[in-house]
Amino acid sequence: MDVRELMTPDPVACLPTESCAAAGDIMRRRNCGFVPIVESQSTKRIIGVVTDRDLLLHLTAVDRAPSHVPVEACMTRAVEFVAPNAGLEDAARIMERAAIHRLPVVEDGRLVGILSLKDIALAARKQWAYAGPHVAERQMTEIVEAIAAAR
Repeated sequence: MDVRELMTPDPVACLPTESCAAAGDIMRRRNCGFVPIVESQSTKRIIGVVTDRDLLLHLTAVDRAPSHVPVEACMTRAVEFVAPNAGLEDAARIMERAAIHRLPVVEDGRLVGILSLKDIALAARKQWAYAGPHVAERQMTEIVEAIAAAR
């Protein structure tokens, strides 16, 4: 199984100059806690990511209105990513090593999707179901524990 089969395609992204309020609005509307930051909407070249936690920690530290703080002020610039044709195991290893729950999917330098821990959990459930529910639970527990403990 490869990443393309499981990823959420065409994610909504922010520009670095957009406000933290705009990123938060995307998270609220899309019911997610992660927004990729791109150089431009035309190139979709990813230059960072921002999470709900990033927004909260930064905004409480600067004590300014989210509409007056550019998202580049709190985004993570060192972005891990995966190719859409990569195997699910490769993506899970990247997530485990970096202790992240979401992974941008990049093809030819362009953001094309997002792979989340939830996507992997759903795939694992399907893939390991034939071996019995206890095997699937154990495998998923190992993946989640590895990602959580990597920090």
